[in-house]
Amino acid sequence: MKQLGVGIIGAGIMGTTHAKACQEHPNLRVVGVADVLKEKAEKLAKEVGAQVYTDYEKMLKNEEIEVVFVTTPDHLHKEPAIAAADAEKHLWIEKPLATRIEDAREMLSALEKAQRKGVKITVQFSTRWYPFYEAARLVVAEGYLGDPSSSSMTISDRIDVPMSMWGGPSKTWAKYSTVADFLTCYSVDLIRTISGKEAKTVYAKSSSKVLKFTPDFYQAIVTFEDEFHVFFESSWILARTKPILSEHHLNFVCSEGTMQYTHANTTFATHAVGGGEIFFTEESSIDQLREIQEKLRKEGIISRIIWESERERLYGERVKLRECNRALWVPADAPHKVMHHQGGQLNNFVHSILEDEEPYVTLMDGYRSAEVVCAIKRSAETGEMVEL
Repeated sequence: MKQLGVGIIGAGIMGTTHAKACQEHPNLRVVGVADVLKEKAEKLAKEVGAQVYTDYEKMLKNEEIEVVFVTTPDHLHKEPAIAAADAEKHLWIEKPLATRIEDAREMLSALEKAQRKGVKITVQFSTRWYPFYEAARLVVAEGYLGDPSSSSMTISDRIDVPMSMWGGPSKTWAKYSTVADFLTCYSVDLIRTISGKEAKTVYAKSSSKVLKFTPDFYQAIVTFEDEFHVFFESSWILARTKPILSEHHLNFVCSEGTMQYTHANTTFATHAVGGGEIFFTEESSIDQLREIQEKLRKEGIISRIIWESERERLYGERVKLRECNRALWVPADAPHKVMHHQGGQLNNFVHSILEDEEPYVTLMDGYRSAEVVCAIKRSAETGEMVEL
């Protein structure tokens, strides 16, 4: 079995996470760990049995290393990514691709040259493999819900992420990034993936009343192709007492149905439930729901059919409405085993290298997300709409 040598640039939280995942993968072995802080590089290298580097340029000269993971802080991806691409190493870049549009453009130009030489490049958007998000993509792509009309998506973190995770306000690199770079990039990628549409205009607001050193939140209205309108919100000042560190909410409205999703454990009320629901029109047959359920099952996604007979319900004294439930529920805690694109981003990336195929999450996907996020930040700063 072929094993690819891996180099890790950045021995922080994500560098450690990816290094350990690579260590457990049958087609990967960690050869080198580079970090400007020698003690961090030494600690991680010892855990995965790798060589220690304080200069990633020296590590890139190691011919045993064929794959590089760039897991430096958000604003420090450009130089190591371009250096790795110039060395013709296959490249995994932690999201976001970049925090400045100028950096993203420079990276796109340099990395596309490497791609033409056979280098495989992916940007970390592992949320594409969340069961409900794949279910949402499938039902929209196959036309079961008609045309996308509007959506709102929120991904937010507790305040201990910017305040504690990277060493406190005096040390944190969060002051060089934003919650839009850190979280909204996921939302943009998911909406692009589910809808199949590209953003055209952006208008956004932000505020910094709590953290001071970086915006507390961003809210944006983004118009995509075909007048598909999306409200994005990300905050990282949620109460430290909330039961989960990060939470997701999605509403997705189409011409012939509606989808909604809430992360499990977001509140104590959703602790035992969570998951997502797909609501169809009243004309939908139970055979159609069974057809969709079977397609999801083949993708490793477990769903439940909710079907109730039509009934009348009185609203006030005069108005009677006819109601019926036609839905699929995708429980958060079901034993899903998502199968699309090798079942996970790391497996898909390795597969793309070994089989000479393009990764499911491409360099251009990373660029498009960064482009929208940078436009959100620019609009919030200027108060003006930004056209893409």
